Amino acid sequence: MSFHRLWAILHKEFRHIWRDKRTLFLVTLSPAIMLFTFAYLFALEVQNVRLGVWDMDQSKLSRQFIASITADDKFQLTTPLTSYQSARDAMMNSSIHLAVIIPPNFEAKLIAGELSPIQIVADGSDSVTASQTVARFRQRAVDFNQRISATDGNIAPLISVQTQAWYNRELNSTNSMVPGLLPIVLILPTLAIALAVTREKELGSFETLATTPIRAAEYLIGKLVPYIVFGLVSAGVAILLALIWFRVPLRGSPIDLLILTTFYLFASLGETLLLSSFLTSQGTAMRVILLIFFLPSFFMAGIILPIDTRSGIAQAASFVLPATQYVQMSRGIFLKAMGIPELFYQAIYLLALGSVPTVIAMLLFKKQVD
Repeated sequence: MSFHRLWAILHKEFRHIWRDKRTLFLVTLSPAIMLFTFAYLFALEVQNVRLGVWDMDQSKLSRQFIASITADDKFQLTTPLTSYQSARDAMMNSSIHLAVIIPPNFEAKLIAGELSPIQIVADGSDSVTASQTVARFRQRAVDFNQRISATDGNIAPLISVQTQAWYNRELNSTNSMVPGLLPIVLILPTLAIALAVTREKELGSFETLATTPIRAAEYLIGKLVPYIVFGLVSAGVAILLALIWFRVPLRGSPIDLLILTTFYLFASLGETLLLSSFLTSQGTAMRVILLIFFLPSFFMAGIILPIDTRSGIAQAASFVLPATQYVQMSRGIFLKAMGIPELFYQAIYLLALGSVPTVIAMLLFKKQVD
């Protein structure tokens, strides 16, 4: 690989982005504008909630209570808990959305007709899921109360549900949605590189490049780096908007957020470069990016609703989307004070999502116009 030729491509792309005001707007300011709009927009019903239980009583009634809560697919019993630390760890790696703590004297108090408190802890970093699941859990606890009260002849409820939200105590939807929407608005630099590649094919400038000694690695890396740089600029503007306008707390390291945002941009742009090698027009590129990245990321990446684990196809599709990993990263760094060590596997996965398509694009690169 010639660094002289690589620098020529880099220089051309940086100049093109800087001089084309529409592209410059697309990769710098438009993500912040989109974030501002979408942050007020989305809220849907939550399904498929992962539940962790710390049952210190291990009694017949405690098991009946959990069975009544998880009687359908809306609550799924996944991770057994043994302490508050295990609950915290499970929430940090997104294994559960809700932790249920049953005290050791749960059954004894119910049999004696005394009020028996249980505690539920919600992952407040996803406020839409937390608020709906807490309300749903309370309603099911009321239903269970009514059944055992009717059985025992009591009128007063016997189970008291005490609620606590971690990471977002007030369940502020803005604190949850703004970090979750970052991967969506950062799809715009992805759209910009797809338009840039197909524009060269439409306008014939790629034919000129094909007559030069440029190689696949030089061409593709020369395309990739400028859009990652300008993507980081747009990410910086969007993050400042989140911090200053929406007042979302940034509890983790800004450096870790910058590094992981770079990984996300690399994954998104790498997949887009591979797709762009099969596209020949800007109109087609725009539709493909919107249909493959933009719309699915809203509903399949865990931004608004938890990832649907009931459908193998939907689950597989969600993990091909770089946004799925970056949602956990952005919410984790903003609200949970997580860093690269806790998000190491997601980071490696994003690097793989970017590297594999980029290598395939290099292998498929042809210096000819179809």
